[in-house]
Amino acid sequence: MGLQRFGPRVLITLSPLEAQIKTFVDQGESLPTPVVGLALIDTGASATCIDRNAAERAGLAMVDSGPMTSATHDKEIVPIFAGRLKLEGIEQYVNAHRAYGATLESQGLIALIGRDVLAGCVLVYNGPDGSFSLSI
Repeated sequence: MGLQRFGPRVLITLSPLEAQIKTFVDQGESLPTPVVGLALIDTGASATCIDRNAAERAGLAMVDSGPMTSATHDKEIVPIFAGRLKLEGIEQYVNAHRAYGATLESQGLIALIGRDVLAGCVLVYNGPDGSFSLSI
């Protein structure tokens, strides 16, 4: 029931890319605190999206802005962030070099993991069992 109602959600830690962390250290700046929260695995999203407030709290670099089309907006200009995601239970980070800024907080999410990231993963969605697995 939960999988059907909420979709496949994973706990993630959101932080800057390794190169940006090195820049913080080289400039003697303190590192931003990583943001932990839920991400929805969204096979309908062509690109990964990160909640704008979470991206700012995590210290992600805004690398661009561009049009984003969603279920509720057509070609809305949004910030594009670079960051990395660490999925609970998986040791390696997944880089998202062009994650679109979205408003996800009201849905209890800090990210949507889109097909840009999923292209390097194996996702098994078992509807009858109410479970899923994701491997990188």
